[in-house]
Amino acid sequence: MIDIFVINIPSSIERKENIARQLTKLGLAFHIFEAVNGHKDKSPLFDLYDEKKSQLYRGKTLSKGQLGCYASHYLLWQKCIELGKPIIVLEDDALIYENEFQNLINNVQALSQHFECIRLFDNKRPSFKHNLEKKLTHTEIHKFNRGHMSATGYFLTPEGAKKFLEHSQSWYLAVDIYMDRFWVNGVDVYGTYPACLTNDPKFESDIGYGSKPKRSLYCRIKREVFNLIELVRRYNHNALYKIRSKRKS
Repeated sequence: MIDIFVINIPSSIERKENIARQLTKLGLAFHIFEAVNGHKDKSPLFDLYDEKKSQLYRGKTLSKGQLGCYASHYLLWQKCIELGKPIIVLEDDALIYENEFQNLINNVQALSQHFECIRLFDNKRPSFKHNLEKKLTHTEIHKFNRGHMSATGYFLTPEGAKKFLEHSQSWYLAVDIYMDRFWVNGVDVYGTYPACLTNDPKFESDIGYGSKPKRSLYCRIKREVFNLIELVRRYNHNALYKIRSKRKS
């Protein structure tokens, strides 16, 4: 059985109990992974944060909560490599769709041979394209041309974890946005469709994003240039993926 890790801040008892009830109902064993609390902890991983790059490319500072979130996922990527086998990572506000989630659990061995990372939640982008890669009984695995804008839950292999770590030695984006940059980290974006889970609406985010900064015209121009370059790189990566897929078929 695959190891399931639930990221939880110890003080968030209600969230822990809620996700525990869901997993227990499905008869699934799981591990509570103590999150790095960016507001209280002083993790050495925070030294990887690059404020200059954050201001240069995004025109803002990552909040303490975002740093804690990044560190928590980073440590689980390391754990995946340490175990030498796939894992599932869940944030504690996940609301599980039982049939779809159990269906994925039952197929993890086969999936690990073809996919390095699979998002288990709905894509939160306002627009995106996706194509069927593999059919399961209650859900399907699709390739997405844009990332999901969240890290609520995902299936991860050691190969995918190594890539996330290798290209994550300088932090200047939130962890979910970094994971979405498949043209940089080399981990293509696959997801379940329909989704296996979503964010439980009764819980607010523990991260804390801080106030929206006022950006100068120069800062806004730099941000738009960065976004344009990202768009071109994403488009090129997706185009090459299509070419490779056609050759395989």
